[in-house]
Amino acid sequence: MGSAPTDRRVRRTRELLRRALLSLIQEKGYDRVTVQDILEQADVGRSTFYAHYRDKDDLLRAGFEDIRAALAAERDAAETQAASRAEFLQPMLAVFRHVGAHRHFWGALSRKGGADLVTRILRESVSDLVREHLRSQFPDATATRTQLEAAIQFVAGACMGLVIWWLEDDAVPYSAEEVHSIFRRLTTQGVERFLATST
Repeated sequence: MGSAPTDRRVRRTRELLRRALLSLIQEKGYDRVTVQDILEQADVGRSTFYAHYRDKDDLLRAGFEDIRAALAAERDAAETQAASRAEFLQPMLAVFRHVGAHRHFWGALSRKGGADLVTRILRESVSDLVREHLRSQFPDATATRTQLEAAIQFVAGACMGLVIWWLEDDAVPYSAEEVHSIFRRLTTQGVERFLATST
């Protein structure tokens, strides 16, 4: 009975810290935010912060768990459709939709520091999504592990390149669905041919 209030307190504290970090990123940029700034913004003690996180990078990284969960859910839903296999690269739409829905946050990160860390974290999530998707799409492929990994990195890199371009160029008028459509048209044929014919 005592664990439920404790769990709620932990969740509340983590949410306070996360919101404080996001607010500070938009205000002054990730690189200029200190742990002390986060403590003051969240009105949380230093020992409480370090009971949950090692540093501000760890706090930022923890905030990406919801992204991983959203991407995994999208992949699972797509892979269990009645057609037995998702349309090729369709689960990647979740990435573009997530970034589009949180564009103010992603844009602030890409322009105000922290872009390298954020890109690395998002790329890890995207790579995991692509890895599972390609394995389900090509269960009988003769591609070696190295060839499969090359395809994964190619697709993840293409996805990240388009995401960054979409975020950094405010003149790009496309929706998440439109950027995803461009991504699929650019990548589908080459990846399918490569994995289907690898020896």
